[in-house]
Amino acid sequence: MAQSRRAEHMAAVTYPSRCPQCGDLFSDPRVLPCLHTLCIRCLHSLEPFSTLERGQILGSRQSVLCPVCDAEVSLPRGGMGDLLPDLLAQTEVLLERLRCGGDQIPCDLCGDKKGERRCQDCRVTMCQFCCTAHRRQKRTAGHLVLLLQDLPPGSSLSSAPVCTLHPLEELCLFCESCALPSCRDCAVVKHSGHQIRPVLEVAGRHRAQLQGALLKSEPQLETLQATLHVIQEAGEDLRRSAALLQKEVEAFTDGYIHAIREHKVRLLQDIEDEVRRKDQALSLQRARIQQQLTDLHTATTFTKGLLDHGSDLHLVQAQALVTGRLKELNQGDCGRMEEAEADKIVFNAKEKASLCQGYHMYGKVQRGGVEPERCQVRGQGLQSVQPGKLCSFTLTCNSISGDQLEQKGAPPRVIILHKESGRPVQPSIQNNHDGTYYISYTPTEPGQMSISVYIRGRHIRGSPFTVTVSGTSGQHCGVYHCCTFCSSGGQKDARCSCGGTMPGGFQGCGHGHKGHPGQSHWSCCGCTLETSKCTGVKDSAPRNLLRTVAL
Repeated sequence: MAQSRRAEHMAAVTYPSRCPQCGDLFSDPRVLPCLHTLCIRCLHSLEPFSTLERGQILGSRQSVLCPVCDAEVSLPRGGMGDLLPDLLAQTEVLLERLRCGGDQIPCDLCGDKKGERRCQDCRVTMCQFCCTAHRRQKRTAGHLVLLLQDLPPGSSLSSAPVCTLHPLEELCLFCESCALPSCRDCAVVKHSGHQIRPVLEVAGRHRAQLQGALLKSEPQLETLQATLHVIQEAGEDLRRSAALLQKEVEAFTDGYIHAIREHKVRLLQDIEDEVRRKDQALSLQRARIQQQLTDLHTATTFTKGLLDHGSDLHLVQAQALVTGRLKELNQGDCGRMEEAEADKIVFNAKEKASLCQGYHMYGKVQRGGVEPERCQVRGQGLQSVQPGKLCSFTLTCNSISGDQLEQKGAPPRVIILHKESGRPVQPSIQNNHDGTYYISYTPTEPGQMSISVYIRGRHIRGSPFTVTVSGTSGQHCGVYHCCTFCSSGGQKDARCSCGGTMPGGFQGCGHGHKGHPGQSHWSCCGCTLETSKCTGVKDSAPRNLLRTVAL
């Protein structure tokens, strides 16, 4: 039994001995309705305010804000002095002082000597002599007796309470009508006709009620603790996820910074490349004009010398030569500076650039105008044509980076000449205003033609082009088809005069292979125009190997 009591006392709840407001030992501690205990002097320092009860029927009562939980609590009608004294806090303060050697308690048995020990079973404080006698008795030999300094927190040091009006009477009764303890004399005089019960009986009933209320509060307590634990875990998860996001953001921004720096290097390199390209173009133009100037200076000097000092015979003999040379040097517009080459380099910060290390970049250096070496032509007018029929092809202008770009300044120059006769053919140039030009012409005679396309005075890629103007011939003896593979139903031995072959043992042409890929043509001569004249069988496909296929 003594061991169970020891365990019960060891498991007792620790009770505070210091005021949460001032931090000192409690002085006359009182319990607020929110169940927080404060010193009476700390309570008097609070600023009360009035609240209405049921409107204004019962008048107003004083309220204060608890400095611990910040809850608004109503004071009794008597004010701070009517608040319930905290006897447990008073006992804890006394124990604290005893442990420090500050206070002394008289022996409850003899009343003369200093109390040193307390019997937890009898709830009496004893001196050393009375404690020895207490242990010698059979009835009390097994009681739990502890030094006052070793009493656990929450232990009581008070003896049986007595009435303030009748000091010899113990407060052993409780008036339930007045909710006040009473002695026997007060029960007869002051509480006559009231419901009077023994304190032991009322305490047992109230203890059962409090235990029931405590049991009902435990699930709520567990729920709140579980919720608090969930909130704490959510906070920890939030902090962990925030830490991961911070690392992710740092990695992203660091990568973005590296990508921007690399993009910066690329932009600066683009500027250097464009400056170098423009400088080369200007150097080329400067050399061309310098050469033209030198040649013209030589011709004019020779001409002046001939006019001033030459004999009549010499002048007559050299006239044709000098006139032809001066006419040749005076032709063209090479003395005019090409506008596009003199354009400034432009940086467009809002233009979307290519990806850099997986990041979208903005900012692009406009790398000059049209680059002749990047320009391309396509169309039927650069293949076999017929005299007297309109032919055409399309010129696509591209920048140095390969982007389609509209040509600024002077339009492209196209010169078409018949090689044998030297007769020119006047082309028609139409600007589509999308970086392309539609160029059409009509050949006048059969034979070979030379088509030169100039941009900024320079040939484009592949220029000059050689085009065959077919003469009059007979009707086609073959079939106008797309390829021998499709038109013959996949026969391997089908041949075509275009000379195209396919891998896998196929003797004829096919889409995407040699010959005329993806374009219809005549099987007898390989011409791609359905209305063209037959130009005869090509050498690549002898007549005896030709097999005419039907669609």
